[in-house]
Amino acid sequence: MVPLRRVLLGRPRSRLQWALDVLVILTVLTGTFGAYALGLFQVSGGVIVLPAAATLVGFVVAVGVGARHGGLVVAWLGLFAAYIGFRADWAFLGLSSHSLGGKFAFLLDPVGLAVLGVATLVIGTGGFAVGYLGRSSIERLRGKVVSRQSHD
Repeated sequence: MVPLRRVLLGRPRSRLQWALDVLVILTVLTGTFGAYALGLFQVSGGVIVLPAAATLVGFVVAVGVGARHGGLVVAWLGLFAAYIGFRADWAFLGLSSHSLGGKFAFLLDPVGLAVLGVATLVIGTGGFAVGYLGRSSIERLRGKVVSRQSHD
């Protein structure tokens, strides 16, 4: 059984590896913001609870973190960063009639952040599990094939 600390934080890593995780999270945040700002990701309208493109980007990041047996916390932060990138675009570029304080108030709205937080926990955990179990299954299968080939 894998200890909870290892699941949450991943394998022991150096400061450089942690710095790379932070860089990936910041890249997801700015990349998602930029993609929405440039119109590469679009919102079709209506009531937006979870933006589809940001959810997909964050899910892919969570799968990647799980596949490299990183920590669940990093997977959650990657998905949350994608959501914050979307909200930052909406706040700072979509709410042009609001003051800067109003834009920050929208970005940091506790109810909106709570909804994104719950979605992050559920979707991020699912993505992490897909990556983690997929990689573990491939490694087990590879081990069986190698041991079978060594017996032949």
